[in-house]
Amino acid sequence: MKRISLVILAVLLAVGGLMVAGCKGDRIMISKILERPDYYRDRDVVVAGRVTETHAVNLFIAEAGAYQLDDGSGKIWVITKTGVPERGDELGVKGRVDGGVKLFGESFGSVIRETERRRN
Repeated sequence: MKRISLVILAVLLAVGGLMVAGCKGDRIMISKILERPDYYRDRDVVVAGRVTETHAVNLFIAEAGAYQLDDGSGKIWVITKTGVPERGDELGVKGRVDGGVKLFGESFGSVIRETERRRN
């Protein structure tokens, strides 16, 4: 009985370790996206960093806009439909990489179209 318990414990620890490693592996450095924009275009990515700039647009029923995220390796603009965070906020963002976007009269290279956001 003791041997079966040890085997079950070992399996649970191995599976738990794989799950933690998988979550960590999902996050990508912004510099990687900027270095290979064609590779990441139309792919879902997860990034995290600090909000350094914001641009908000008030629509009739919602606030949309863009904010710049800096993870220390680079900066990228994130387009949102759910309201713009405050400067200095630490966020984790999931979204799809897009390129050649024009916002607020400016042209941007690679951007992320936000699908999910979490505060760190």
